[in-house]
This record gives sequence, C-alpha cells and structure tokens, in this order.
Amino acid sequence: MKIFVAIDDSLQLDGGKAGVTASLMTQAIEDNRWGKCTIPSRHRLYPHPDTGCKKHNTARSFSADIEEQYLQVFIDYACNLIKSSGTPESNAGLAIAIPELMGNTDELLDYAYRAKEGMVSKNEALAFSEKTGIYLFELSGSGRGIIGALAAAGLRITGNDGQFRGKLQLSKVENYVATVSEIIYNTYVEQVKNMDMELIGLDEYVRMGEKVKVVLLDNKYTLMVFPTDIQHPKWQTSTTHMLRVF
Repeated sequence: MKIFVAIDDSLQLDGGKAGVTASLMTQAIEDNRWGKCTIPSRHRLYPHPDTGCKKHNTARSFSADIEEQYLQVFIDYACNLIKSSGTPESNAGLAIAIPELMGNTDELLDYAYRAKEGMVSKNEALAFSEKTGIYLFELSGSGRGIIGALAAAGLRITGNDGQFRGKLQLSKVENYVATVSEIIYNTYVEQVKNMDMELIGLDEYVRMGEKVKVVLLDNKYTLMVFPTDIQHPKWQTSTTHMLRVF
C-alpha cells in the first residue's frame, strides 16, 4: 500500500530538524525491507507567531510503498524515533495518510491548502483522526505538530507542492550551463519546467544558479527555470524566492 508520512515541529537533541528525522525514517523502511520510499520534501505552511514560527513554518513529508504487514512496525519505529530524539522544546506530531483507505481525499487536501494560506486549529486536525486511513500521533510537548504534519501529508498527496533538501550541483564551475538532457541524466531530476508550468525540451540549455533547488510537480522531481532574455543559454534555474509557491 502507498502511505504518506509527515512530521512537524521535531527538533533533535543533536541539533537536527524534521528533515533529518524524515530521512532516518525512509532509511529504516528501505534498510529493513519494509518497502520503498520517495525523497522527503519540505512544505511551506502559514507563518504566524501563534504557530511558534514567525518566519519559516515548514513540515516534512514523504511517500512509501510499504507491505501492509509492516505498517504497524513502521509506526512504532517512527513514534519511538521522534520521542527519543526530540528536545524538550519539541511539540512533535506525526501523520500518516493512506489514500486507498480514505476513498475521498478532497477534505484532506482542502485542509492542507488552508494550512498553507492561514491558521487552522489543532481541533480541526484531531477531527481527522476519526476518519479511516488517517493516523495522527501527538508525540511531545503540546503535540501541535500534528497540525503541520497532517497538512504536509495532504500537500504531498497533491504531487504539486514541496521542495527537496540540499542543493543540486552538476559542476563546481560557477554559472555552469547544461542541457536539460544532461541534467536529467546526471541527477534525480525527472523534468524541467518554466514558471508558467511549460515543459522545457531536452536540447534546451540552462544556466545553473548559485542555489539550485528541486521541487515536486506533477508527482515528479522537477527543476524550475525562467528565461534569461538572451539567446544562449535561454534558461536560468529559478531563485529560492520564485520557488516559495512550492
């Protein structure tokens, strides 16, 4: 079965954050042969002092194809990992959504987009725990992390939201220029699109910027670009500011 796993507000004792915890979860699933995972993504949520995040309010999510017999084993592992590695300041929450058991995901997606654009309450999130195919766990502190975790799971389900950890690098050469074909062949990128969501051809040239980030679009690892207004190269990788919509 395909599951969507998400965590929020999980600060680790060693200084790591939710992205590190999510990566440890995917590693455990694959190392133990419970299933196969996608790369964890970071999802931007509404920033507000009442969320405890004045500037950057984000949560992490990934999907996994997991054998049903290992679902509870994974849940136990994930909960123990978050509880054992978190700091006293954490208000960690874990969400797991299983679309095939939910039937209709529209309500969850509506909640996710509302959490991206404005405040939602913890009670709104908790109401989903009564629904088939959704598991919520308050794991430390106030447990308010379930608000963002549930939203991140929904946003990941859309296949059109989220950025991936790290910076994409093809060469150490500054302003390196590569074809779309070279980018796809040498990285995990599956497609290149412009900010109008149009697919860029394999023979087109792209200047790689200083901080190149990959996003989730069309359920694919996607590199976003914008026009340079010169003949060669025609495209430049999108800036972090441009990618705030993801």
